[in-house]
Amino acid sequence: MVRWLAAVLGATAMVWAAAAPDDAQARRTKSKKQNIILDGLPERVNWNDGDSFRILKGPREGEKARLKGYNTLESYGPVHFWGGFHGWELYRTHKNATKLAQSKEWECESDGSADGYGRILVDCPELRKALVREGLAHVYAYGDEEADPELLKIQMESQNNRKGMWRKGIPRAIVTSVHSIDEVDKEGNTREQSYNRLCNTRTGKTFTVKHRKTFKPCDQFCHSGSCMLYIPFEVRYGDKRPECAKGDAGERNKMTGPKHLDQPVEDAD
Repeated sequence: MVRWLAAVLGATAMVWAAAAPDDAQARRTKSKKQNIILDGLPERVNWNDGDSFRILKGPREGEKARLKGYNTLESYGPVHFWGGFHGWELYRTHKNATKLAQSKEWECESDGSADGYGRILVDCPELRKALVREGLAHVYAYGDEEADPELLKIQMESQNNRKGMWRKGIPRAIVTSVHSIDEVDKEGNTREQSYNRLCNTRTGKTFTVKHRKTFKPCDQFCHSGSCMLYIPFEVRYGDKRPECAKGDAGERNKMTGPKHLDQPVEDAD
């Protein structure tokens, strides 16, 4: 019995020893996929989703980044829906975009500018082309920015081939953010007017719909063929999330777009 147990333990040890190099290789491979080259230098990053990351190790350690030229769908729940899609189907688009971003070491650059949230703006040309080509992101030109013509061409091909987020419908514009009039700014002041932001799916240009409407968690706003649920920033993650943002095996939130997809709001002066 003792000899048999020793033999079994010895064989098990040899199996573990043989497997160890493969496991170590797998860990090294996984780690490499979390790296990017930013301005010629390697940075270890954690991808929050397909268009933003935090730098964990490297010259810019601790900084957050937002990628330029495109947008992926929200990561905090099934808040987008249009065409034949329900919220959870489009939420999987965000998951797939994140996986693609994690899949290799991208070459990126930054001019040092930042967005309104203090995140450095980073340009990763090959990543944005890959995401848009697969329908996992859409072209996004904010403010005075002009969309990249090549990227628009790639997006149109993706739309024509019904890839990713275009598979069950192409809205005129995608609602990318919803804001309630009772939200407060960093100083604790409420807004005099609010806005919801959309992105044209043909030109890639963003525009706003101004209003003075109070949205409650899980209220929907629809415009230009797409809808988005309102989830206040402070309850987007963790146990505070409202029911419409939670998931289980049954995927509770299967909201789809109503027949009339231009929801009127009280316009601000």
